[in-house]
Amino acid sequence: MKCLLDSCSLLWMLYDNPKLSANIRAVLSTTDNEVFASTVSFWEIALKHATGKLPTKGRELEELEEVLFDMRIGIIGLNEQESLSYYRLPPVEGHRDPFDRMLVWQAIKRNLTLLSADTSLQAYTAFGLRLIA
Repeated sequence: MKCLLDSCSLLWMLYDNPKLSANIRAVLSTTDNEVFASTVSFWEIALKHATGKLPTKGRELEELEEVLFDMRIGIIGLNEQESLSYYRLPPVEGHRDPFDRMLVWQAIKRNLTLLSADTSLQAYTAFGLRLIA
């Protein structure tokens, strides 16, 4: 299975946070799965860190790429077609976070299963999202 970590799951994985679900931990521990992080998450993490909402617990953000490489987590960038076609993802009631929406769209467009604890993302399964919470 090919999977995309959302920003919270990425951080929880990095810091071994107990909030990371058993389902997501199982996916991460299965070596047959390919797991990716998106530069969209990097942008969200950097913005939250810059506003003081996200401490890095002694790590420099610039180390993230190397840490993920060591963990065998691939990194995907946002491509032109994902950016240009983003408007096609219908809004869902109760969910407006633009970072999450772009991760949802990347997962749909690239046929990836999104790993996220955010249950409000379940509404996007009607538009093709595969989700593990």
